[in-house]
Amino acid sequence: MQRQFAICNPAVNNKSVATLFYDTVKQQFLIKIDESADVDKLPLSLKMHVERKRYDLDESFSMDWVRSRICPPSRHNISSILYEIGLSEYDEFGILIHTNGESLMDDLFLVELQP
Repeated sequence: MQRQFAICNPAVNNKSVATLFYDTVKQQFLIKIDESADVDKLPLSLKMHVERKRYDLDESFSMDWVRSRICPPSRHNISSILYEIGLSEYDEFGILIHTNGESLMDDLFLVELQP
């Protein structure tokens, strides 16, 4: 099963600038940047790809992007954090969903798209 999330940017009236796809079976992420996205309004993590005309980002970069937005498994008191958000073990997807993909690095956030 695949779940899809709009990656929204408040700098462009909360419009989607990209889509995050998550394959629940393979537990893999993929990002597709909207080709009409305003390059000047994208965070550096996505802007560098658009400047090189790369809109479909691979699994490795997509996973790195997700991991940059969540607490690492090595974080002090991670078990307490997981307990607080209702997870029994470390799960990138579960943490990402709980935080809506928000990060201190930029203003992007996720909104799940209905199938």
